[in-house]
Amino acid sequence: MYILSSDFDGTLTQNGTVSDKDKAAIAAWRKAGNLFGVNTGRGYCGIKTELERYQIDYDYLLCNNGGLIYENEAAPIEQKTVDGKVLPSLVSLILESGGFHAAIGRIEVDREAGYWISENMKCKPGPEFTRISMEDLYKITYFTQLSTQYENEEQANKCTQQINELFSENVTAFQNGVCIDIVPVGVNKATGLLRYMHLKQVPKEKVLVIGDNFNDLDMILEFNGFCVNSGKPEVISKARKSFDSIAGLIGEYI
Repeated sequence: MYILSSDFDGTLTQNGTVSDKDKAAIAAWRKAGNLFGVNTGRGYCGIKTELERYQIDYDYLLCNNGGLIYENEAAPIEQKTVDGKVLPSLVSLILESGGFHAAIGRIEVDREAGYWISENMKCKPGPEFTRISMEDLYKITYFTQLSTQYENEEQANKCTQQINELFSENVTAFQNGVCIDIVPVGVNKATGLLRYMHLKQVPKEKVLVIGDNFNDLDMILEFNGFCVNSGKPEVISKARKSFDSIAGLIGEYI
């Protein structure tokens, strides 16, 4: 039995959709007795909605860049969190440097909840998010991920570096194009997958990963993984091999 862990945006989705060829390959992969899951920076509700929309069955979800592990609709198997005391200064840096919003996600009991602050965003991130003011940030005692978006990749890169320099004891920021995901220090897509691998008692050589962007590098390096041909050149250069799509990778193993 193999575990296949795929990024979603830009990897499982190509040109804004999931192809019938990739959906058929994933179904064949699971029918052969292997496990398939998505390893994403998105929250649980968001990625679950997308997979339902595309009618893709899966065995597990690694959300918030490895900070949340799910196998079903109950509470997550694990949740990594950050102390909320860092939020006022962290959110201030984001908004003052041009971030469109700050979306703060966490798990409350057995459901995903979130809060968002914005002056430039017309709609909230999702139905599970509630708008909050800067003055009320102190009420958020912990969070699993904070996300934002910038006008261009240069701005996102600059802010990513600033966060990783100024808040390195608490969080790690990952850039994904014009977006930034901020998670507990020590958490990334590789650590989440390593934990799931141990829970399922599957050896490392039986774990396959594929991604396309900078926040996928940790898992690609950890598992000697793969990239899609449309990925960032810097990511492709670190991958074992690149494919047009997930179907190409699956085709080499079944």
